[in-house]
Amino acid sequence: MGVEESALVWEQMDMDAVAVDFERLFPSFSFDAKAVLADIMGGQLVEALKKLGGGLSGAVLFQREEFQTLFFTILILGVAAALFSNFADLFKDHQVSDLAFYFIYLLLIAVLLKFFSDTADTVREILSSVSTFMKLYIPTYMLAVGSASGAASASAYYQLLLLAVYLIEWGFLTILLPFVHVYILLVVINGVWMEEKLALLLELSEKMIKGGVKASVWVITGFSLLQSMISPVIDSLGFTTVKKALSSMPGIGSLTEGMFEMVVGSAILVKNSIGLYITLILIVLCAVPVIKIALISCVIKLSAALVGIVSDKRLTNCVSRVGEGNLMLLRIALTSVGMFMIQVAIITYSTGQAVH
Repeated sequence: MGVEESALVWEQMDMDAVAVDFERLFPSFSFDAKAVLADIMGGQLVEALKKLGGGLSGAVLFQREEFQTLFFTILILGVAAALFSNFADLFKDHQVSDLAFYFIYLLLIAVLLKFFSDTADTVREILSSVSTFMKLYIPTYMLAVGSASGAASASAYYQLLLLAVYLIEWGFLTILLPFVHVYILLVVINGVWMEEKLALLLELSEKMIKGGVKASVWVITGFSLLQSMISPVIDSLGFTTVKKALSSMPGIGSLTEGMFEMVVGSAILVKNSIGLYITLILIVLCAVPVIKIALISCVIKLSAALVGIVSDKRLTNCVSRVGEGNLMLLRIALTSVGMFMIQVAIITYSTGQAVH
């Protein structure tokens, strides 16, 4: 399709209003939405990605100095704690060295909690942005699905996408994120004792958080796959009936059938293009904060590995587990994005097969 055809699709889908709402809800992310859709419908994915990538220029930039500060702060405090622990045997009274260790431990915890809090806020913004974005584009996408495949598929998948939005808003924001905060609190308390009395509880909490994330993906994917076995087939029966009725018309049956197939094929192209358009925007919209979270997690885990060579086990395990908490937040953020990508892929494939 050319620029004129994509502009016509843009008007018919009433995507101007959606684009305006998108700019209002995400002011830091700007791009030529109409041009991106035209490139996708024309098969020029590289050009579409370039236009979307240009919209990241006004987004949050990677703060290299912030990562360096975090890395060297953990290293310096870890070495200082190791010095106090190693020289404690030179003195009969260990109270001074113990107090110094706990002071360094509390100082390190303050630094780690500051970065963890920033990461948690970023993940909360990602979840809210993903939910808002999908609420914005679900009606337009379902209109395209209904045009290409039928009302039954559009209605069923509309409910599934809303279910995913509700799961993110309620399950992730209300349960999983606070649970990760509890995990970090237990990590801090556990570092006070040499015996690590809360180690098993931390392990259980970690498994529960990861299990909850996996369960949400399985639930949404399972419902999507089950729905793809039923609704598209129902719509395909209707399309087959109409197609046979048109082909049986005397004189113009073959011409009418050809026109019908062309219209349906165009509708499928529009539906697939809008699905890819939504997926690409979703990826680019979350790219910068997700990469930033990943870098912070890697810095904390790397510093913990280096500090573990010389420093106290309690301090090392605490740093490592805070890094693991950041990785849990990253897993939650990626799952929220991947959940919708999987659904869009299933909808695109199943409804594309239903009309043949």
